[in-house]
Amino acid sequence: MRVVAPDLELWLTKHVRALAAAENKIADVSNKEPSTLAVPLKKPLIVIRVDPGARLSPVTFDISIGASVLAGSKQNESPAKDLARWLAGILHDDALPLVEGSPIAFVNWDGCTSPATVIDQLDVSRQYLTAQYVVSGSW
Repeated sequence: MRVVAPDLELWLTKHVRALAAAENKIADVSNKEPSTLAVPLKKPLIVIRVDPGARLSPVTFDISIGASVLAGSKQNESPAKDLARWLAGILHDDALPLVEGSPIAFVNWDGCTSPATVIDQLDVSRQYLTAQYVVSGSW
């Protein structure tokens, strides 16, 4: 049986974008940083990327994601830290498997990290966090 892993990056960016709009969080949500990224940012930026993972069974995959939140400045980290904590609440939510259309079968707590400051060359606060999931493929 040919099973294809889901496009978790696409699903998560759409999910986070929809929640941001519903909760009045002003941010761009993407899977890539713009090549023309310059500060000050017009609005905060959330970037979600998928790391390679192992196949666990004929229909499930172990997939980790990394998420960056860019906002504010090195001297004003609050906007980035606040948004990153909000994002961690979404990405670490054990109810993700219950969201309509979700490919996530299980949130693996061992792969979920809280936001941490990462040094950036630009004068922007960058927060980074991870999440890990077992996801279902399709055939």
